[in-house]
Amino acid sequence: MDRSTFFKCFAFGAAAAATGCQAGNLSANNGPLNASGWLGSNLFLGESPTTGVRRLGSEKHFTLWHAGIKPNYRVKLTEVVIMELQHGLPGLVTRDGTFRKARKEDKVNPQTGPIYVEGIEPGDALAIDLLEIRVGDWGYAGGRIFELADGYAIFDDKLRLPLSPMIGGVGIAPAEGEMDTKRPADTGGNLDCKEVRAGSTLVLTARVPGALVGMGDTHALQGDGEIAGQGIETDAEVLVRFRKLPEKLSDRPVIMRREFIATLSAQEDLTEAAWQATDDMANLVAAVTRRKPKDARMLVNLLGDLKINQIVDPTKGARMEMPTWAFGM
Repeated sequence: MDRSTFFKCFAFGAAAAATGCQAGNLSANNGPLNASGWLGSNLFLGESPTTGVRRLGSEKHFTLWHAGIKPNYRVKLTEVVIMELQHGLPGLVTRDGTFRKARKEDKVNPQTGPIYVEGIEPGDALAIDLLEIRVGDWGYAGGRIFELADGYAIFDDKLRLPLSPMIGGVGIAPAEGEMDTKRPADTGGNLDCKEVRAGSTLVLTARVPGALVGMGDTHALQGDGEIAGQGIETDAEVLVRFRKLPEKLSDRPVIMRREFIATLSAQEDLTEAAWQATDDMANLVAAVTRRKPKDARMLVNLLGDLKINQIVDPTKGARMEMPTWAFGM
């Protein structure tokens, strides 16, 4: 892959749209939803007669990926859609402070979908542009309810925390076997990475026709590590676009933003996840810049930021970030 090909992965992605969405010319302001929908805008009350933006409702969801899973939705390449996403424990946690323990029959971490992306075949690089995220007006974490208002989470009567909405779960179906939506893997899933947010493009390598995408488990705010086991879990609406890239970037998830690129890995051993994310980044730098592997790895050594996505699940997540200018961008 050369730089010009790599640049095409950015050109029409979420990073390029961060200052305004093409569908309805919305800003990238991650404000809360109100009772009437996406900030009360008529544009987002169902399908718009002027833009044709479709709404993919959260009533169609699943909790287990497998290669033969039937799609609930179909989208075309470059199509922009609104997705309704649920928090991780729908029906088990309510705004009035009810917290019920999950039973075997309860749905935990449901993902909206599966979504069949037309034109995507096994081995293709599927780019998921996250254009905007609008969260609900309440959420929960650690057994307490948080009110969300005016772009902040109310921590207590003296402290408000600025929201930074992200999507905990984004993934695609494996080529064989099953994958629970509570787990992260090479195909994405419960990544719980705070950089899966508006302005990011998540790139996954398809294993099955149509990729069969699922998304859910939105958080209004979460720090790296997710050390308490939850971010501020909340419902959300997300403006999303699906694209096919000229070449695949990695066998594992890649995040592309205007300011950095990140390679992600998930393993039961955090050290293994960290080294795999590092190796993937070194390989990507070498492929794009045409530098020798030894030199590419030295660049990652000098410029890379190794971070923990989440450390609380049995399968831990790590990422390696590199500034985009290091790729000659």
